Amino acid sequence: MSIAVAAVIRTPVCLRLLQAVLGLCALLAAWPLSGAWRAAAVPGQLVGGYALGWPAALLSAAGGVFLLALLRRRRKPQALDISPVGQLRLAVYLEHGGAPGTGASERVPPAMRQPLTAPELRLLPGSTLWPSLLVLCLADAAGRRTQLLVQRGKSCAAFRPLAVACRAIAARKREE
Repeated sequence: MSIAVAAVIRTPVCLRLLQAVLGLCALLAAWPLSGAWRAAAVPGQLVGGYALGWPAALLSAAGGVFLLALLRRRRKPQALDISPVGQLRLAVYLEHGGAPGTGASERVPPAMRQPLTAPELRLLPGSTLWPSLLVLCLADAAGRRTQLLVQRGKSCAAFRPLAVACRAIAARKREE
């Protein structure tokens, strides 16, 4: 049985929404953490178990701003290619090239359509293969690691064949 798969992977929308909600919650939590809302506290009285002071409030606000700033970064589509013998290659498309099948690649000259390819990768033991989510930990020969999040749905149309191929690769590594 051949496990050859080619899948275009985009960032899941629900992950970006979750990141936005978490960033807003961190920003909103800064006010109660500061303890400023209890300015009229009686000396010797506890301000509250969750009022940690201004350093914690500033840290929470900075974390929220950081998460919201990360949302502005554009995520490029990636293509994961698995050969019939289980070799992995990850390609990141150029800024103006677009992914195949999106319509953007037809308006771009052929020189700009080429993906930036990475060397051959291997699947690391820390990868998580769930029925509706794949967290793939990949490394190249030089030891550089990359993580790839693949979710079932619109972000990856070929999720099922990709999950089967990753499970087959993981089973082969266990046998060796």
